[in-house]
Amino acid sequence: MTLISREPWWLVPPKPGQTEQDLHWGYLEIYSNGRTVFVDQRPSDREMAERKSCRNFPKSDR
Repeated sequence: MTLISREPWWLVPPKPGQTEQDLHWGYLEIYSNGRTVFVDQRPSDREMAERKSCRNFPKSDR
C-alpha cells in the first residue's frame, strides 16, 4: 500500500456561517488501494494557504 495523496482537509464540512478557523483540520491521506485516512494533525499555516481542496464555504444566512 502506497500513499498517493496527502492534503489538508476538514474533519466535518462547514455549516453556513462557519469560517476556516472554526473547523477541525487535519490531513486526508489516500492510498493506492483506495483506502482513505483522516490524520488528526493540524496542517501548517502555509499548507492551509496553499491547499487546493476544501475551499468552498457555504454562504451565511445572515
